[in-house]
Amino acid sequence: MKTEETIKIFSEKALLDKLYGYAYHRCSTSYEAQDLCSEIILAVLRSVRSGIEIENFNAYLWAVAHRTYADFCDKRKKQADTLVDTEYCNSIFCGEENPIENYIEKQDEKDMLKSIVHEISFLSKIYRDVMVMYYLDEKKVSEIAKELKISETTVKQRLFSARNMIKKEVKKMDKRNLSLKSVNLVFIGTGNPVGNDPSEKAKERLLSQNLVYLCKDSAKTIKELSESLNVPMQFVENEVEIQCNGLNGRYGLLRKLDKDKYISNILILKVKEYYQACGIYEKYLKEFCLCLKKAVEKSKDRILSFPFLSKQNNEKFILWALLPNILGNLWCQVNKVLADDYFSDVVPVNRDFTTVAIAVGQDEMLNMGFYGCDGVTANNLCGYERVFISNIYSDRIEKHFGCGHNLSTDPQILLTIRSIGGLDYTLLSEHEKEIAAKCIECGYLRKNGNVLEPKILVTMEEELPEFYNLLSDFDGDFKIIAGKIAGDIAVFVKEHIPIHLQEEYLYYNMLASSRMIRGVVEEGIREGLLIPPENKICAEGIIMAVKKQ
Repeated sequence: MKTEETIKIFSEKALLDKLYGYAYHRCSTSYEAQDLCSEIILAVLRSVRSGIEIENFNAYLWAVAHRTYADFCDKRKKQADTLVDTEYCNSIFCGEENPIENYIEKQDEKDMLKSIVHEISFLSKIYRDVMVMYYLDEKKVSEIAKELKISETTVKQRLFSARNMIKKEVKKMDKRNLSLKSVNLVFIGTGNPVGNDPSEKAKERLLSQNLVYLCKDSAKTIKELSESLNVPMQFVENEVEIQCNGLNGRYGLLRKLDKDKYISNILILKVKEYYQACGIYEKYLKEFCLCLKKAVEKSKDRILSFPFLSKQNNEKFILWALLPNILGNLWCQVNKVLADDYFSDVVPVNRDFTTVAIAVGQDEMLNMGFYGCDGVTANNLCGYERVFISNIYSDRIEKHFGCGHNLSTDPQILLTIRSIGGLDYTLLSEHEKEIAAKCIECGYLRKNGNVLEPKILVTMEEELPEFYNLLSDFDGDFKIIAGKIAGDIAVFVKEHIPIHLQEEYLYYNMLASSRMIRGVVEEGIREGLLIPPENKICAEGIIMAVKKQ
């Protein structure tokens, strides 16, 4: 494939539209999306010029897009780490000079490329204008279409289809022909994963997952592992060393024993065993939800009178942010009963982060219904000494951010912080208006007249403990339920936990409890205890706490 031929392919508006949609969904502004889109095109052109053979251009393009986006994120993170001034500023939104224009030598190719760059700029403006006009100017789809001279279908696509535009293409990217397909490990962890999560060294390495799984119950030598997997010993040796060291050199997925044998260093449950363990918690689901419902009804006035910095008037919305703490307390209470009454002779491990895994075979399906909860803290943001924000995510709610997220370079969160107390959107720059539209779309903000205000829960940091204590009347009932669960869990764990991992029993309990929050959510929605989210990207389950300087 030649450079000129590749440029012609990129000249196709339908393809360029998909490519820009991919970039826009992953970037904070249309300007960043322009840069990313250009970098993807440049990466493909460089590959073509180097003489690489491309059999399937479409699949190759999305593989390059995936890798370029990963590099783009790394570069953005490195730039963020060097920032001194973390105040919200327009410099965050400024794109870099497009390098494509300086890459091509032939004039006819340059002319073709200019038209592509122009089309990218056009797409950028359309996306930005549609977002602002719909979410801030509150115009109807028909009005936007008429004003921008595009179809209503195009408007709807820009608003609602960007995040799903190319799922099919992305799924095709970076396919690998691997011979090892016996088992996949699904990892779940708790604690601070940054620099401490050993599964990072195995999530994309099928060989590692199979090695760890083979050592699940009994120790194996390098030779035994090599013969079991039909993989040369030198490859097994290298992989075993990586998995013993983990990410921080102290905690890995494998543990070395005497006589050069290796055994799994984490708890691994088979799918059937996982469902059986989860069934212990689910056995008490209705009883738990009934107690929770009574507690919410009893504490309704107390919940609604809480001094939020964002106006709240619905206890069913507020309860979403309380759920991780409520279920976390249940897990901790079960842990306490286990430690006091059933495993008093075992000293549990104490790490910054611990992971467990579920082994999924080739013909098996795993439905975890998992709810995660990630929280991030930053200092000196937008006039506040400290800002904490957490979000929950699941099959009902899309993840806004994860552990280690840099709040100081997140334009949407920064604008949300600025809106505490109200922010006149008519005074915002065009860049800021685009960010405000995205904030409304993802549930961070709402518009009240010309004023932007947080839709998510916001409180002062010193009030946060009291917030999590809003349902303290519930403690007595749920301790009774925790005692019942602990008794059943203890019997099950002692039957299934490997001897060499006895000290990990608390994390067996963590895995057993992982579906409970989903059960509480679904039962709570059925019983009218929770508001079902309107969209997967929403305000439910997010809370921000700020401390004044």
